[in-house]
Amino acid sequence: MKYLNNKLIGLAMLGVTAMACTDEYNCNLQVEKPEDVAVNEYLASFDLLKSYISRGTDSPFKLTANMASTDFVAKEIAYSTILNNFDGLDIGGSFAPVTSVKEDDTYDFGGMQLVADAAQEAGVTLYGGTLCSNQEQRAAYYDELIQPEIIPIVPEKGKTVICDFENDEIGAAYTMSNGSQAVVEDDPDGKTGKTLHIGTDNDKANNSYPVFNVKLPEGRKLGDYVNLVIDMRIVNNDGIYGQGMKVFINGQEFYIGVNAQNFGCNPNIWNRGAIIKLNDSQAPGFKLPDNLKDLTEFTLAVGSHSGGAQYYLDNIIMNYEVEGGGVTTIDFEGDNVGTTYSMTNGSSSVVEEDPKGVSGKVLHVGSATSPANQSFPKFNVKLAEGRTLADYTAISLDMHLINGKGKYGQGVTVVINGQKFNSGKGPNAFGCPDNDWGRGLIYIKFVKAGETGGIVIPDELKSLTELELAVGSASGEWHAYIDNINLHWKAADIIIPVPEEEKPKIFTKELEKWIGGMIDAGGETVKAWNIVGEPLDNTINENTFDWAKYLGKEGYARTAVALARDTAKIDLDLFVSNTIEQSEDIVDKCGQLIELVKSWEADNITKIDGYNILLHANYSQDADIQKDNETAIVNLFTKLAVTGKLIRISDFSMTMVNKEGNTIPCSELSLEDRAIAGEYYTFIIKKYFELIPADKQYGISISRLTESGNSTLICPWDAKYNRTGMYVGIVDGLKLSLIHI
Repeated sequence: MKYLNNKLIGLAMLGVTAMACTDEYNCNLQVEKPEDVAVNEYLASFDLLKSYISRGTDSPFKLTANMASTDFVAKEIAYSTILNNFDGLDIGGSFAPVTSVKEDDTYDFGGMQLVADAAQEAGVTLYGGTLCSNQEQRAAYYDELIQPEIIPIVPEKGKTVICDFENDEIGAAYTMSNGSQAVVEDDPDGKTGKTLHIGTDNDKANNSYPVFNVKLPEGRKLGDYVNLVIDMRIVNNDGIYGQGMKVFINGQEFYIGVNAQNFGCNPNIWNRGAIIKLNDSQAPGFKLPDNLKDLTEFTLAVGSHSGGAQYYLDNIIMNYEVEGGGVTTIDFEGDNVGTTYSMTNGSSSVVEEDPKGVSGKVLHVGSATSPANQSFPKFNVKLAEGRTLADYTAISLDMHLINGKGKYGQGVTVVINGQKFNSGKGPNAFGCPDNDWGRGLIYIKFVKAGETGGIVIPDELKSLTELELAVGSASGEWHAYIDNINLHWKAADIIIPVPEEEKPKIFTKELEKWIGGMIDAGGETVKAWNIVGEPLDNTINENTFDWAKYLGKEGYARTAVALARDTAKIDLDLFVSNTIEQSEDIVDKCGQLIELVKSWEADNITKIDGYNILLHANYSQDADIQKDNETAIVNLFTKLAVTGKLIRISDFSMTMVNKEGNTIPCSELSLEDRAIAGEYYTFIIKKYFELIPADKQYGISISRLTESGNSTLICPWDAKYNRTGMYVGIVDGLKLSLIHI
């Protein structure tokens, strides 16, 4: 491998220039010519690259170079370099779906049209880009195409008028929580009818509030309501500051986070439609606790927490929003007295009449002499039609503790199909009294993993429509009555998935948009395309889309081929393209590619015309490794030759690797290094012509024209378009076409 090296160095040493002769000087004096000048002169002595190709009449061979389409269209030095030295250009990765999208989500094929027109005008070959690949795709857009249609549940909204005083007599009195008075009077502004006057000039409300008895409409409960709305008019400044606005439900106190002034009240002016949120702790509002949410009847009080308040109230309204839902109830009313339910761990549970004589039949768990010891009654539950356990949000029950037995323990526990879930709170923590009913006090939410304040239902149970349920106090001496075990469900959005049989149709249309548009833009200028690019690339990123997942392992390639041939107005040469690195097991990877193509063509319809191998070679300074490199190249071409298909080498690049396995930047290469790398380039081209049948030699495409920056790719020209030693390597390789084409 001394040919180029000897040429360059020999010329550098022998080059001379004569000095001008005068009478005073010896005309035979000679001076050594600078080395770089001699080398440049030697390189300049070669003809243009394509002049060294000898083509047979049946040869499809084309020498091309990879170039960005925009560089070619610009018609600058790169353009002229292509026209002078090559048969055409390879636009490689200039166009991809992810980079060719317009603002309206359609494709922009204008760039492809421009380069096709420019190539036609220049009379050069244009090798098309990749028509189908898993990479550089509009993955997010494609995924969105098969997202299910979601029809959100429209909440049912409405209002309940608590009190507007219009049906009251003037002078009617309302109970106050702590003295003073609340009397129905006419609106002091004379506009809106009757109102409620709280306090007087002489007897102001001292931390006292009017109390209203509320009965909600049938089917509504307090937890359905999202806010409380009032009209309020402060008299002078009486109570405008104080300790803040408060709401009381069944005597339970809630501070809404603002005083009357910050609530929007000004002296002697109505503040109409002031809102107090019931499920938001951000002022003005508070979080309604779970133990109150099931109330249908309660007392309500609202007003300013002040020692000297005086104000008017009107139009006390509660607004509800119900997203839809219901309950699955176990209430024992359909059972006969004496009916027994089995327990998880012994003891007894039997249906009896409510000891308070109020609510019909209930379940008596344990006994005075044999309380339930870590044992809970079991129920076979069929969930609401069309619902799964995933739709359910909570479980609640009424509990009557007999003599406080089981009041503490380890917490109220729920058991579903044998799996235990402890709420972390005993009946006492839920507020259950001794020897009386705690109606709706035990309310256990189903929360998501990582959340607190309830129990987490595992995914494997969420699809259940029927289940075995057990519930009770995890105590060694639980003795109680239970009733109204409610599983609460919430209506979810309606989700309509895209039918599986529709997905292939959707993605076939998307492939057609891209393939059809590219081929139309290429017109009759582009006769060869990479129909499938990098099928062995398993890279996964945001721009990866697996066509095979929806169109089939073989189907996606068959579909792409059919679309291309159906669209084109000319006969096309369609290639499968894949990168092969010198560092890889070249033969194995080539074998995988060949077998893959065979599987596509097994339908006896699909035809792949050739293989486009993106060959990234490197010369190793380790002699043993380099010998293996050369053997791998020979084996690669031998394996490709027997396929009987067109063979094209593209993105053909060369790097040099030192003995430690590190790639050497071009800036650090010596003349000798470049000579050796060039000779390896010659070797590869030579083996291509030797081993690939002449009628299957579709061409060679150079990766880059010029070196730049810290590039490691050894190119035929430097950054200023001066020839390098690699130019000679290509020339010497192409000369072999005289023998083999």
